[in-house]
Amino acid sequence: MLTYRTAQPADARLYFDWANDPDTRQQSFNSSPISLETHTGWFTRKLADPNALLLIFSSETGQVVGQVRFERTPVADMPDEIIIGISVDAKQRGKGLASQLIQKGCAVCRKQWGIVTIHAYIKPENEASVRAFERAGFRLSGKSGKFGISGRATSGHQTPCLLYVNSQ
Repeated sequence: MLTYRTAQPADARLYFDWANDPDTRQQSFNSSPISLETHTGWFTRKLADPNALLLIFSSETGQVVGQVRFERTPVADMPDEIIIGISVDAKQRGKGLASQLIQKGCAVCRKQWGIVTIHAYIKPENEASVRAFERAGFRLSGKSGKFGISGRATSGHQTPCLLYVNSQ
């Protein structure tokens, strides 16, 4: 059984290592490595931000297995947009934990912010994330240019990412 806690300032290095994991960078919309200085500033701001929820998950043995992050963007005269992000520790991948982290994280998010729709933006080629989010109850809503992907394969044009939603 997975347990969670909210991230604390002492977790900055753990998040930094997860963020700069080569597989994580490859699947991120901005694949450039993140400097420790940039990360530390970002992490400090997110911990203080009431529109951010950073959760760390551990196994029943107490081993840290990954993180789930939610960012809420208030939109005038509309429901807030809640975006989920997830990282599974490299040593824990391939064990089916991602969908569990997503499900449990969404439950915590809704406990904090009420009944909300949660959005996941995923690169089309990130099949592992697509499977994990689908197993966690997310459904493909369509394509989005919100986090477009530029690259050689698209001759410099942006390729839309996939938008998955969970309204449970």
